[in-house]
Amino acid sequence: MLRVALDVAHLRLGEAGVARTTRGLAEALEAGADVDLVRLGAGRGTARGSMARRTLVLAIDGVWYPVGTRRAARRSGADVHHCPAPRAPLRRGRPPLVLTVHDLAALRHPETLSGWNRRYTTRFLPSMARAADRVTVPSADTGRDVHALLDVPEARIRVVPNGVDRRFFDPAPRGPARAPYVLFVGTPEPRKNLPRLAEAVAALRRAGRPERLLVAGSDGWGGPFAGAGPHVEQLGRVSDADLHALYAGAACLAIPSLHEGFGLPAVEAMAAGCPVVAARAGALPEVCGDAAVLVDPLDVGSIAAGLERAVEDRARLVPLGRARARELTWEAAAARLVEVYRELA
Repeated sequence: MLRVALDVAHLRLGEAGVARTTRGLAEALEAGADVDLVRLGAGRGTARGSMARRTLVLAIDGVWYPVGTRRAARRSGADVHHCPAPRAPLRRGRPPLVLTVHDLAALRHPETLSGWNRRYTTRFLPSMARAADRVTVPSADTGRDVHALLDVPEARIRVVPNGVDRRFFDPAPRGPARAPYVLFVGTPEPRKNLPRLAEAVAALRRAGRPERLLVAGSDGWGGPFAGAGPHVEQLGRVSDADLHALYAGAACLAIPSLHEGFGLPAVEAMAAGCPVVAARAGALPEVCGDAAVLVDPLDVGSIAAGLERAVEDRARLVPLGRARARELTWEAAAARLVEVYRELA
């Protein structure tokens, strides 16, 4: 059986975004019969903003990834070493390395990332990509960026779309009764374009529409976005059950990001029967296809018009979205990854 050492140290630093995809992938790989999965770097997390957190970040970024993770992979007897976050060894070695690059926002839109992530990624990600025997990406859009911006040969790039947890296809648990709302799900940070989304919802309310904006997500480095207004409710981090209920009860999901390498909330919302409004940017058009309303993320008027269209066109968008989401499962992602692993083992 193929033994794969999967690095999970980044799960100690957060629960959203890349961490969410790593958990889905790991569970699918462990459920299959083709892989003996060994998790590397697991441990307790720390509170954001604490001195313990800063110390942990320095230890993980400064010691674990340059040296520790590959040593642990060798000691485990792994055939393949997979780092599913943008942190990895800086030099080639054994066992062969698979690196997942989710997006290149740090290079495309550096002003939208926190200082540490921006500096670390721009300084070290090119070396990580050169050290990897294969680079997997969740979309062809990100693959083109990896080739163009990191100079990775196309022959070493593999597209492995992310999946959606099957629970989102099930009937949603009952949530609290709420007035009509537009939902945003994600880590609040500048590239998510929340101020323009809030302006768009405010414009629709002035025109007589009832929807408010609910923001589900926390741990954004920019903190609560300024000037949100009374029509915006920030829920912070929510459980998966509450998230499912929020998707199912929303008038629509809005993901107007300036850049996404995939856009997992869009697919989760589609699975849950929620219409989606997505930016015409990055990988979102590729991932959503014709199952979402696409808008110009830099134009508040375009976002507002897209929100209104999605609400009014719900009956057409929901079945299209469910069909698209069924094409993107963690089981399918795991199967594609096993093929990549076998290329190197």
